[in-house]
Amino acid sequence: MKSEPLARSGGCTLCVGRQDCLLGRQNEERRNHWAPLVVERPMCKGELLLRQGETPHTFRIVKTGTVMLLCSGEDRVERPVGLFGPGQPLGTTGLVQQAAAVSCRALTAGRLCEVPIAAASQQGLLDAVFMRGLAQSYAQTNAWLAEWARIVRIRGVAGQLAATLLQLARIQRSSLVRLPSHVVLADLLSTTRETIARALRQLALQQGLVRHDRWHCEIQREVLLGLAGGHRPA
Repeated sequence: MKSEPLARSGGCTLCVGRQDCLLGRQNEERRNHWAPLVVERPMCKGELLLRQGETPHTFRIVKTGTVMLLCSGEDRVERPVGLFGPGQPLGTTGLVQQAAAVSCRALTAGRLCEVPIAAASQQGLLDAVFMRGLAQSYAQTNAWLAEWARIVRIRGVAGQLAATLLQLARIQRSSLVRLPSHVVLADLLSTTRETIARALRQLALQQGLVRHDRWHCEIQREVLLGLAGGHRPA
């Protein structure tokens, strides 16, 4: 199968993830300096985008699609620590000559914007203004990771799953949520796929979601907020 050719980015102006993007948030003049280095490319489902422990030579920003972040400890077993979407930077530790703290794998097909770090450095683009933007991106990522850490501490899988669906709606910018597989959700919430299936049925019975098909559901935000907080809807 012939792979899709790489293409120069079409620019940030019309990108839906612009306000969440490390490059998109910069002013027009600065974006124009970056534009010749930015290459847009497809992201394939299941693709390993970043490996923990390796120092990246490029940094990437998710334009469309969903990415899973994974982390391994001394046991060297990778475990999911969160799901992320458009605007998420990958490999930015390479900008400060540090190894990646996590691995990243594409959960869905999508698109990425990719920049070679050495070329950006040679052209003087890694200045104080950019590094402040990088710090903002780290703060944003830390906030997402903190939210995922909170979710897995909610009592009961149904509550955890309710909070997960709310996060997915934020990531996908839609109340019509594309569901990951039961295996992915089970790994993320440290349970079994059978338990995930039961919890989805429970949320549907409690009117927290409406299943459209195997992969899609319409979430009912207020109901899920109550369930994620440990309260049954009135």
